[in-house]
Amino acid sequence: MAQTAHLKKRVSIPLFFTTTIGTLLVGMLAGLLSGSKAGYDSLVLPPATPPDAVFPYVWGVLYVMIGLSLFFIIRTPAVTPNLLTNKRVSTVLWCIQFGFNILWPFAFFTFKLYTFSFLWLAALSAINLALIIYSFKVSNAAGWLLIPYEAWLLYAAYLNMFIAILN
Repeated sequence: MAQTAHLKKRVSIPLFFTTTIGTLLVGMLAGLLSGSKAGYDSLVLPPATPPDAVFPYVWGVLYVMIGLSLFFIIRTPAVTPNLLTNKRVSTVLWCIQFGFNILWPFAFFTFKLYTFSFLWLAALSAINLALIIYSFKVSNAAGWLLIPYEAWLLYAAYLNMFIAILN
């Protein structure tokens, strides 16, 4: 029994690194390829806009937390059919929100579609909220890890909305 628990812990180490570091690296790559490093230089910015230097740190932490939430979702044993369904829904929602997340900087920074980007963020926020609800049904840790991300999405939507209005 002890050896089985040890084996499960060892098997989860690659999963842990794949979900957390993989999410971070893909997120960073999307930011770099979309031109997000250029920042807001030519835009009229809303009140409470942080300096450009803040964004990589915040997103770095958030991407690790988002990846860690996936780790907890996948790692939770599906001991009932209901839990298995919730795990599947959470995993699908996680993938959808991550796809939305990765595509947003291209709409905003590359194509400068500020109104579309705001609507995209609103949809991402709604998808993430559904993910939080389902994640709590699977793993409390996964749900709690996604709440700061939701708060940041709402803040980003505020910034994006006013950038769309002011520019």
